[in-house]
Amino acid sequence: MIGNPAIIFLDEPSTGMDPVSRRFMWDVIADISTRGKESTIVLTTHSMEECEALCSRVGIMVGGRLRCYGSVQHIKSRFGDGLVFDVKLDMPTADELEYLLQHIFDNGSEFVTPEELEVKCRAFGNAQLADRVTASHPTGYSLAGAMERDGFIRAEAFCSWCVEETCFDSLNDYLVRAFGKGQVQVMERQNDFARFKVRSRNNEVKLSKMFALVEDVKTKMHIREYSVSQTTLEQIFNSFASQQEEEQGVARGVFQ
Repeated sequence: MIGNPAIIFLDEPSTGMDPVSRRFMWDVIADISTRGKESTIVLTTHSMEECEALCSRVGIMVGGRLRCYGSVQHIKSRFGDGLVFDVKLDMPTADELEYLLQHIFDNGSEFVTPEELEVKCRAFGNAQLADRVTASHPTGYSLAGAMERDGFIRAEAFCSWCVEETCFDSLNDYLVRAFGKGQVQVMERQNDFARFKVRSRNNEVKLSKMFALVEDVKTKMHIREYSVSQTTLEQIFNSFASQQEEEQGVARGVFQ
């Protein structure tokens, strides 16, 4: 890069570097191309982090053909698969738990036995919650484990779980009503955390609309914190890469 050449070709310039050295290399490249405007740099890389840090225009090649070209934001908007919505729900307050304990466990019992499970779920207002207390359910497994280990579930844990499940169901139903059936997918659930993928029929979900919808019901749905993000460039790259035509066609395990 000595002599300020008009065009510089770089292939995986920061591969194998530690984070500090990698950042230094990126700063050098950015100084030359973006801030100094001394040279045009053509960079090839498999690192989407490097790509987003350095490139003003991005092209993705599959099978020797250029499949897309444009700014990072253009590619995310054009080829992204909706938005990713991460949410954490509030735990029920002590007053809410006390009310539920008095309402559901009016006999003063502090436990739920296997025989009482469906009855207590019905008393809570949703008998179908009993079907979720299984080892395979993403949140009900903890109650199922306690039931198997101890022969009962503590009343406080049962009520807290019922509230969280109800809040999750309400939020999921709200998103389905807003974007349409089949456009909302639950990607992950862990205790009070949930991750949704949200699409629209025309595949154009605006961040502003998503934020407005969530803010309108944030308190009502007991949402403690949330984030909304576009499909990452890494996910888009992997989606294109899975279409690479090789001896076995589409990559195994990828559904189209």
